Amino acid sequence: MSRRFSVLLAEPQPLLREKIAGVLARQTCIWCVTQVEDLTGLVQSARELQPDFILADFSIWREAETVPFLKRTSCSSCLVALVDADSSFYQRAVGRLGLDGMTEKGQVLDFVLAAIKSRTEYEPEKAN
Repeated sequence: MSRRFSVLLAEPQPLLREKIAGVLARQTCIWCVTQVEDLTGLVQSARELQPDFILADFSIWREAETVPFLKRTSCSSCLVALVDADSSFYQRAVGRLGLDGMTEKGQVLDFVLAAIKSRTEYEPEKAN
């Protein structure tokens, strides 16, 4: 059986959050999408769930201690900023914040599937 992944999604806009979560949840390689709307929910859920991916609106990442805290408490999670458009401003900010990546909100599925593919290519299959 292939490995399945969990996602923590933090997006302040409820309709957009539902849309992104629905797209991700339909993938067989994703077993769980947990939704939160703000930094408080993100921090609490990340600590409790230890998801494979933490996807959050760029505005949520701007608090200086968020990324270092999550790297300590949810150390195997891939931390990704969700942005409205790919721009050099966001690319520089993502680098300064120490995030693992960024993706446009309309491209979340492609980004996550590519990240899963790259992770599973390097994880050896376990013998039964």
